[in-house]
Amino acid sequence: MTKRDPATGLTDAELARLADEAYAQRNDPAAWEPEDRPEVVADVRSVVSVRFNRGELGPIERAAAAAGVPLSTFIRNAAINAISPVDLAALRTQLDALQANLNALNAAIGRPEPAKRRRKAA
Repeated sequence: MTKRDPATGLTDAELARLADEAYAQRNDPAAWEPEDRPEVVADVRSVVSVRFNRGELGPIERAAAAAGVPLSTFIRNAAINAISPVDLAALRTQLDALQANLNALNAAIGRPEPAKRRRKAA
């Protein structure tokens, strides 16, 4: 029984013959099928490895899960926020304006205004 390669189903002799043919035609452009050019986009992404010890990673994983985002997204957001801090005062102003709009919409459709939440001190 002849042993066949599990991936290709070809025997060693058939693979050797194909390799010899490919080698003989290596400099003949007509022997090869044209290849599609890869799509190149301007949005270059980088992957960066980060090392945490066991004691550090557990709380970070739990915080990511609580936020409902993948661990990598949580770490990326933390890094970006570290270099561009959030203006909490501006965010509170925007949130107050959004709440006022929501209250106005509720009043317009006849829904009672929800109870006001107490804001935690910053």
